[in-house]
Amino acid sequence: MNVRVYESFEQLPAFVLEQSSYPNQSNSLLSNNWFSVLFNTVLSKSSALRIYVVSDDADNLLAILYCHVKPGSRQLFSLTNFYSQVYAPVLFVDESKAAAVIGCLVEYIAAEKPKWASIELRYLREDLPEYALLLNSLRQNGYFVNPFRQYNNWHYAVKSETFAEYFAARSSRLKNTLKRKEKKLRRDHEVEIKVFYQADEELEQGIADYTSVYNSSWKEPEPFAEFSPSLIRSCAQLGILRLGMLYVDAQPVATQLWITTQSKAVIYKLCYDEAYKKQSVGTILSHELFRIAIDADGVTEIDYGVGDEAYKRDWMDGVRQITGLEAINGRSLAGVGKIIFIRVKNLIKTMRKE
Repeated sequence: MNVRVYESFEQLPAFVLEQSSYPNQSNSLLSNNWFSVLFNTVLSKSSALRIYVVSDDADNLLAILYCHVKPGSRQLFSLTNFYSQVYAPVLFVDESKAAAVIGCLVEYIAAEKPKWASIELRYLREDLPEYALLLNSLRQNGYFVNPFRQYNNWHYAVKSETFAEYFAARSSRLKNTLKRKEKKLRRDHEVEIKVFYQADEELEQGIADYTSVYNSSWKEPEPFAEFSPSLIRSCAQLGILRLGMLYVDAQPVATQLWITTQSKAVIYKLCYDEAYKKQSVGTILSHELFRIAIDADGVTEIDYGVGDEAYKRDWMDGVRQITGLEAINGRSLAGVGKIIFIRVKNLIKTMRKE
Protein backbone atom coordinates (compact mmCIF):
# COMPACT_ATOMS: atom_id res chain seq x y z
CA MET A 1 0.00 0.00 0.00
CA ASN A 2 1.11 3.55 -0.74
CA VAL A 3 0.29 6.76 1.13
CA ARG A 4 0.56 10.16 -0.53
CA VAL A 5 -0.12 13.57 0.98
CA TYR A 6 -1.80 16.38 -0.97
CA GLU A 7 -1.90 19.99 0.16
CA SER A 8 -4.79 21.21 -1.99
CA PHE A 9 -7.93 19.78 -3.53
CA GLU A 10 -6.61 20.77 -6.94
CA GLN A 11 -3.63 18.40 -6.52
CA LEU A 12 -5.83 15.33 -6.11
CA PRO A 13 -5.63 12.92 -9.05
CA ALA A 14 -8.74 12.59 -11.19
CA PHE A 15 -9.50 9.05 -9.98
CA VAL A 16 -9.38 10.21 -6.35
CA LEU A 17 -11.66 13.17 -7.03
CA GLU A 18 -14.14 10.97 -8.86
CA GLN A 19 -14.39 8.28 -6.21
CA SER A 20 -14.36 10.64 -3.22
CA SER A 21 -17.10 12.93 -4.52
CA TYR A 22 -20.84 12.43 -4.13
CA PRO A 23 -22.57 10.23 -5.27
CA ASN A 24 -19.65 7.77 -5.56
CA GLN A 25 -19.01 8.61 -1.92
CA SER A 26 -22.55 8.01 -0.69
CA ASN A 27 -22.15 9.81 2.65
CA SER A 28 -22.23 13.43 1.49
CA LEU A 29 -20.84 14.65 4.84
CA LEU A 30 -17.68 12.60 4.23
CA SER A 31 -17.42 13.50 0.55
CA ASN A 32 -14.83 15.65 -1.13
CA ASN A 33 -17.66 18.12 -1.84
CA TRP A 34 -18.29 18.64 1.88
CA PHE A 35 -14.64 18.94 2.88
CA SER A 36 -13.86 21.42 0.11
CA VAL A 37 -16.77 23.69 1.12
CA LEU A 38 -15.71 23.54 4.78
CA PHE A 39 -12.06 24.24 4.10
CA ASN A 40 -12.50 26.95 1.48
CA THR A 41 -15.10 28.97 3.43
CA VAL A 42 -13.92 28.40 7.01
CA LEU A 43 -10.39 27.06 7.50
CA SER A 44 -8.31 28.12 4.51
CA LYS A 45 -7.18 31.44 6.01
CA SER A 46 -5.87 29.89 9.22
CA SER A 47 -4.82 26.36 8.30
CA ALA A 48 -2.91 24.31 5.76
CA LEU A 49 -4.61 21.33 4.18
CA ARG A 50 -3.24 17.78 4.42
CA ILE A 51 -5.12 15.05 2.57
CA TYR A 52 -3.74 11.54 3.13
CA VAL A 53 -4.57 9.17 0.26
CA VAL A 54 -3.97 5.43 0.54
CA SER A 55 -3.85 3.38 -2.66
CA ASP A 56 -2.53 0.04 -3.79
CA ASP A 57 0.20 -0.59 -6.37
CA ALA A 58 -2.38 -0.47 -9.18
CA ASP A 59 -3.56 2.99 -8.03
CA ASN A 60 -6.84 1.67 -6.68
CA LEU A 61 -8.11 4.07 -4.03
CA LEU A 62 -8.26 2.47 -0.56
CA ALA A 63 -8.78 5.36 1.88
CA ILE A 64 -8.66 9.11 2.42
CA LEU A 65 -8.12 11.06 5.63
CA TYR A 66 -8.84 14.79 5.45
CA CYS A 67 -6.77 16.83 7.92
CA HIS A 68 -5.43 20.31 8.51
CA VAL A 69 -2.58 21.86 10.45
CA LYS A 70 -1.86 25.32 11.80
CA PRO A 71 1.21 26.82 10.11
CA GLY A 72 4.33 26.22 12.20
CA SER A 73 2.56 23.72 14.43
CA ARG A 74 3.19 20.01 14.85
CA GLN A 75 -0.41 19.33 15.81
CA LEU A 76 -2.49 17.48 13.23
CA PHE A 77 -6.26 17.99 13.28
CA SER A 78 -9.20 16.34 11.57
CA LEU A 79 -10.74 18.59 8.92
CA THR A 80 -13.62 19.48 11.22
CA ASN A 81 -15.02 22.37 13.22
CA PHE A 82 -18.36 23.32 14.78
CA TYR A 83 -20.06 23.00 11.38
CA SER A 84 -19.20 19.30 11.25
CA GLN A 85 -21.58 16.43 11.94
CA VAL A 86 -19.42 13.34 11.48
CA TYR A 87 -15.85 12.43 10.60
CA ALA A 88 -13.93 9.25 9.81
CA PRO A 89 -11.27 7.85 7.54
CA VAL A 90 -13.11 7.48 4.24
CA LEU A 91 -12.69 3.84 3.26
CA PHE A 92 -13.04 2.29 -0.20
CA VAL A 93 -12.49 -1.32 0.91
CA ASP A 94 -14.70 -3.89 2.57
CA GLU A 95 -14.66 -4.44 6.31
CA SER A 96 -12.21 -7.36 6.12
CA LYS A 97 -9.48 -5.03 4.81
CA ALA A 98 -10.29 -1.95 6.90
CA ALA A 99 -7.89 -2.74 9.75
CA ALA A 100 -4.91 -3.16 7.41
CA VAL A 101 -5.69 0.05 5.51
CA ILE A 102 -6.18 2.18 8.62
CA GLY A 103 -3.09 0.60 10.18
CA CYS A 104 -1.03 1.57 7.13
CA LEU A 105 -2.41 5.12 7.21
CA VAL A 106 -1.71 5.67 10.91
CA GLU A 107 1.75 4.10 10.65
CA TYR A 108 2.62 6.56 7.87
CA ILE A 109 1.39 9.56 9.89
CA ALA A 110 3.26 8.40 12.99
CA ALA A 111 6.50 8.11 10.97
CA GLU A 112 6.35 11.60 9.43
CA LYS A 113 9.28 13.87 10.25
CA PRO A 114 9.38 15.97 12.27
CA LYS A 115 7.08 13.95 14.52
CA TRP A 116 3.57 15.16 15.24
CA ALA A 117 3.32 16.34 18.84
CA SER A 118 -0.36 15.41 18.85
CA ILE A 119 -3.14 14.22 16.56
CA GLU A 120 -6.70 15.30 17.30
CA LEU A 121 -9.60 13.66 15.48
CA ARG A 122 -13.10 14.90 16.29
CA TYR A 123 -16.70 13.95 15.42
CA LEU A 124 -16.08 10.19 15.32
CA ARG A 125 -19.06 7.87 15.74
CA GLU A 126 -18.31 5.28 18.41
CA ASP A 127 -20.63 2.72 16.82
CA LEU A 128 -18.68 2.60 13.55
CA PRO A 129 -15.72 0.18 13.21
CA GLU A 130 -13.40 2.99 12.06
CA TYR A 131 -13.44 4.42 15.60
CA ALA A 132 -11.98 1.33 17.28
CA LEU A 133 -9.54 0.77 14.41
CA LEU A 134 -8.19 4.32 14.73
CA LEU A 135 -7.96 4.05 18.52
CA ASN A 136 -6.05 0.77 18.37
CA SER A 137 -3.75 1.85 15.52
CA LEU A 138 -2.77 5.08 17.26
CA ARG A 139 -1.93 3.18 20.44
CA GLN A 140 0.03 0.55 18.53
CA ASN A 141 2.12 3.34 17.00
CA GLY A 142 3.17 4.68 20.38
CA TYR A 143 0.63 7.42 21.03
CA PHE A 144 -1.12 8.00 24.33
CA VAL A 145 -4.75 8.24 23.26
CA ASN A 146 -7.36 10.10 25.27
CA PRO A 147 -10.94 9.59 24.03
CA PHE A 148 -13.32 12.41 24.94
CA ARG A 149 -17.08 12.58 24.58
CA GLN A 150 -18.41 15.36 22.37
CA TYR A 151 -22.10 15.05 21.54
CA ASN A 152 -25.14 12.85 21.37
CA ASN A 153 -26.47 12.14 17.89
CA TRP A 154 -30.23 11.50 17.77
CA HIS A 155 -31.55 9.50 14.83
CA TYR A 156 -34.53 7.50 13.64
CA ALA A 157 -34.50 4.27 11.62
CA VAL A 158 -37.47 4.46 9.27
CA LYS A 159 -39.34 1.18 9.20
CA SER A 160 -41.72 0.02 6.47
CA GLU A 161 -44.14 2.80 7.32
CA THR A 162 -45.82 5.81 5.83
CA PHE A 163 -45.38 9.24 7.33
CA ALA A 164 -48.92 9.03 8.73
CA GLU A 165 -47.99 5.82 10.56
CA TYR A 166 -44.73 7.34 11.79
CA PHE A 167 -46.44 10.50 13.07
CA ALA A 168 -49.24 8.55 14.71
CA ALA A 169 -46.60 7.02 16.99
CA ARG A 170 -45.32 10.41 18.18
CA SER A 171 -46.33 11.76 21.57
CA SER A 172 -49.83 13.12 22.16
CA ARG A 173 -48.28 16.38 23.30
CA LEU A 174 -46.47 16.88 19.99
CA LYS A 175 -49.50 15.93 17.88
CA ASN A 176 -51.89 18.12 19.86
CA THR A 177 -49.52 21.10 19.82
CA LEU A 178 -49.03 20.85 16.08
CA LYS A 179 -52.76 20.54 15.34
CA ARG A 180 -53.73 23.44 17.58
CA LYS A 181 -50.94 25.84 16.56
CA GLU A 182 -51.17 25.19 12.82
CA LYS A 183 -54.95 25.58 12.79
CA LYS A 184 -54.72 28.94 14.54
CA LEU A 185 -51.80 30.16 12.41
CA ARG A 186 -53.59 29.32 9.15
CA ARG A 187 -56.82 30.88 10.40
CA ASP A 188 -55.18 34.20 11.26
CA HIS A 189 -52.57 34.45 8.51
CA GLU A 190 -51.63 33.42 5.02
CA VAL A 191 -49.20 30.53 5.45
CA GLU A 192 -46.99 28.97 2.78
CA ILE A 193 -44.40 26.21 3.03
CA LYS A 194 -41.89 26.07 0.22
CA VAL A 195 -39.00 23.66 -0.33
CA PHE A 196 -36.03 24.58 -2.51
CA TYR A 197 -34.39 21.63 -4.25
CA GLN A 198 -32.49 22.79 -7.30
CA ALA A 199 -29.76 25.18 -8.38
CA ASP A 200 -32.17 27.44 -10.28
CA GLU A 201 -33.06 31.12 -10.36
CA GLU A 202 -35.21 30.80 -7.22
CA LEU A 203 -32.44 29.37 -5.05
CA GLU A 204 -30.71 32.69 -4.39
CA GLN A 205 -33.99 34.06 -3.00
CA GLY A 206 -34.23 30.97 -0.83
CA ILE A 207 -30.71 31.62 0.48
CA ALA A 208 -31.61 35.25 1.19
CA ASP A 209 -34.74 34.13 3.07
CA TYR A 210 -32.72 31.54 5.01
CA THR A 211 -30.22 34.23 6.03
CA SER A 212 -33.03 36.60 7.03
CA VAL A 213 -34.60 34.00 9.34
CA TYR A 214 -31.24 33.04 10.80
CA ASN A 215 -30.46 36.66 11.63
CA SER A 216 -33.86 37.00 13.35
CA SER A 217 -33.42 33.82 15.40
CA TRP A 218 -31.92 33.07 18.80
CA LYS A 219 -28.67 31.86 17.26
CA GLU A 220 -25.39 33.71 17.39
CA PRO A 221 -24.41 35.45 14.13
CA GLU A 222 -22.59 33.16 11.73
CA PRO A 223 -18.82 33.66 12.15
CA PHE A 224 -18.26 32.51 8.56
CA ALA A 225 -20.97 34.11 6.47
CA GLU A 226 -20.15 32.26 3.26
CA PHE A 227 -20.31 28.74 4.66
CA SER A 228 -24.06 28.10 4.68
CA PRO A 229 -24.77 29.70 1.27
CA SER A 230 -21.89 27.72 -0.24
CA LEU A 231 -23.13 24.48 1.33
CA ILE A 232 -26.68 25.13 0.10
CA ARG A 233 -25.47 25.78 -3.45
CA SER A 234 -23.27 22.67 -3.39
CA CYS A 235 -26.14 20.49 -2.16
CA ALA A 236 -28.44 21.93 -4.83
CA GLN A 237 -25.93 21.12 -7.55
CA LEU A 238 -25.65 17.55 -6.24
CA GLY A 239 -29.43 17.11 -6.05
CA ILE A 240 -29.47 16.51 -2.28
CA LEU A 241 -30.87 19.85 -1.07
CA ARG A 242 -34.09 20.17 0.90
CA LEU A 243 -34.19 23.81 2.03
CA GLY A 244 -37.54 24.28 3.74
CA MET A 245 -39.05 27.72 4.33
CA LEU A 246 -42.24 28.69 6.13
CA TYR A 247 -43.73 32.06 5.21
CA VAL A 248 -46.35 33.94 7.21
CA ASP A 249 -48.02 36.72 5.24
CA ALA A 250 -45.24 36.37 2.65
CA GLN A 251 -42.50 36.88 5.26
CA PRO A 252 -39.97 34.07 5.95
CA VAL A 253 -40.24 33.06 9.61
CA ALA A 254 -38.82 29.51 9.83
CA THR A 255 -36.23 27.57 7.88
CA GLN A 256 -34.61 24.14 7.91
CA LEU A 257 -31.70 22.86 5.86
CA TRP A 258 -31.94 19.11 5.23
CA ILE A 259 -29.36 17.13 3.25
CA THR A 260 -31.04 14.09 1.70
CA THR A 261 -29.12 11.39 -0.14
CA GLN A 262 -30.31 8.05 -1.53
CA SER A 263 -31.29 6.56 1.81
CA LYS A 264 -30.59 9.12 4.52
CA ALA A 265 -31.83 12.57 5.49
CA VAL A 266 -29.69 14.76 7.75
CA ILE A 267 -31.41 17.66 9.49
CA TYR A 268 -28.43 19.96 9.26
CA LYS A 269 -29.67 23.37 10.45
CA LEU A 270 -32.92 24.82 11.68
CA CYS A 271 -34.06 28.13 13.11
CA TYR A 272 -37.06 30.42 13.31
CA ASP A 273 -37.82 34.07 13.87
CA GLU A 274 -38.00 34.68 17.64
CA ALA A 275 -41.14 36.78 17.13
CA TYR A 276 -42.98 33.59 16.03
CA LYS A 277 -41.78 31.23 18.76
CA LYS A 278 -45.23 30.88 20.38
CA GLN A 279 -46.77 29.91 17.03
CA SER A 280 -44.55 26.78 16.85
CA VAL A 281 -43.56 27.59 13.27
CA GLY A 282 -40.52 25.31 13.55
CA THR A 283 -42.69 22.32 14.50
CA ILE A 284 -45.10 23.03 11.64
CA LEU A 285 -42.20 23.12 9.16
CA SER A 286 -40.66 19.97 10.65
CA HIS A 287 -43.95 18.11 10.12
CA GLU A 288 -43.86 18.82 6.38
CA LEU A 289 -40.16 18.04 5.92
CA PHE A 290 -40.46 14.73 7.78
CA ARG A 291 -43.39 13.88 5.49
CA ILE A 292 -41.29 14.61 2.40
CA ALA A 293 -38.36 12.56 3.72
CA ILE A 294 -40.46 9.48 4.49
CA ASP A 295 -43.18 9.54 1.81
CA ALA A 296 -41.49 11.30 -1.13
CA ASP A 297 -37.77 10.57 -0.66
CA GLY A 298 -38.23 7.14 0.91
CA VAL A 299 -35.25 7.44 3.26
CA THR A 300 -34.40 4.66 5.68
CA GLU A 301 -32.77 6.92 8.29
CA ILE A 302 -33.30 10.44 9.56
CA ASP A 303 -30.34 11.95 11.42
CA TYR A 304 -30.89 14.96 13.71
CA GLY A 305 -27.24 15.94 13.80
CA VAL A 306 -25.16 16.66 16.88
CA GLY A 307 -26.55 17.99 20.15
CA ASP A 308 -28.90 16.84 22.86
CA GLU A 309 -31.70 19.39 22.55
CA ALA A 310 -34.92 18.18 24.17
CA TYR A 311 -37.10 18.71 21.09
CA LYS A 312 -35.16 16.03 19.19
CA ARG A 313 -36.66 13.35 21.43
CA ASP A 314 -40.10 14.25 20.05
CA TRP A 315 -39.09 13.03 16.61
CA MET A 316 -36.30 10.48 17.21
CA ASP A 317 -36.00 7.21 19.12
CA GLY A 318 -32.28 6.35 18.91
CA VAL A 319 -29.12 8.03 20.16
CA ARG A 320 -25.42 7.35 19.58
CA GLN A 321 -22.19 8.92 20.79
CA ILE A 322 -19.94 11.33 18.92
CA THR A 323 -16.44 11.14 20.37
CA GLY A 324 -13.04 12.71 19.80
CA LEU A 325 -9.59 11.13 20.03
CA GLU A 326 -6.58 13.08 21.25
CA ALA A 327 -3.36 11.19 20.50
CA ILE A 328 -0.26 12.55 22.22
CA ASN A 329 3.37 11.85 21.43
CA GLY A 330 4.84 10.93 24.82
CA ARG A 331 8.43 11.21 23.62
CA SER A 332 8.47 15.00 24.03
CA LEU A 333 8.63 16.97 27.27
CA ALA A 334 5.42 18.82 26.39
CA GLY A 335 3.76 15.50 25.60
CA VAL A 336 4.77 13.95 28.91
CA GLY A 337 3.38 16.96 30.77
CA LYS A 338 0.09 16.76 28.91
CA ILE A 339 -0.25 13.02 29.52
CA ILE A 340 0.30 13.52 33.27
CA PHE A 341 -2.30 16.31 33.29
CA ILE A 342 -4.90 14.12 31.50
CA ARG A 343 -4.27 11.15 33.78
CA VAL A 344 -4.66 13.27 36.91
CA LYS A 345 -7.84 14.87 35.54
CA ASN A 346 -9.32 11.47 34.67
CA LEU A 347 -8.37 10.11 38.11
CA ILE A 348 -10.15 13.02 39.81
CA LYS A 349 -13.27 12.40 37.70
CA THR A 350 -13.24 8.71 38.66
CA MET A 351 -12.85 9.50 42.36
CA ARG A 352 -15.76 11.96 42.25
CA LYS A 353 -18.03 9.31 40.75
CA GLU A 354 -17.23 6.80 43.51
